[in-house]
Amino acid sequence: MVVSFLERVESFIARHGMSPSAFGMAAVNDSGFFFDLQRGRSPRLNTCERIDAWMREEDARRSRSRRRRRVQGDSV
Repeated sequence: MVVSFLERVESFIARHGMSPSAFGMAAVNDSGFFFDLQRGRSPRLNTCERIDAWMREEDARRSRSRRRRRVQGDSV
C-alpha cells in the first residue's frame, strides 16, 4: 500500500501531538503548509523528500530523547 505524502504528514503530526502550524514552521518555515496540503497543494518532489527526511530525523531525535529521559528517571 502506498501512503500519500499528506497521510505521512498527518501521521507524524498525530504521533507527536504537534499542531499543524507548528509542523509547518519546523519543517519548512511556513505555518500554513499543512493547510495548503489539505486544500490540494502539490509540493515539488524535492520538497516532499526534504520533509520526509526531516520527519525521519525528528522521529529519531524524539525517540533518543524519550530513551534518555526514561534511563535518567530509572537511575534517580
